[in-house]
Amino acid sequence: MKLYKLFGADGTEYLLEVPRTLGGNSKGKIYGRLDCGAALDTIKRFPGSYEPFRVFFSDENTALAAGYRPCGRCMREQHRE
Repeated sequence: MKLYKLFGADGTEYLLEVPRTLGGNSKGKIYGRLDCGAALDTIKRFPGSYEPFRVFFSDENTALAAGYRPCGRCMREQHRE
């Protein structure tokens, strides 16, 4: 069974069977949509190097509270703010 890392607003890590609405990279502290081209391209180009750092968030407020910033490619409006 595959488990997904979900982070709470306090940074606590939870392991769940189903990914949430937003994905991120714990190394770069960036979050974005699950269909983000930048993330999917990286996963495709460098298999196995991105996945260990992949995290998931239930919503934007939780991602921001955990210290992540919006992706400049798939979340341009939020990134500008």
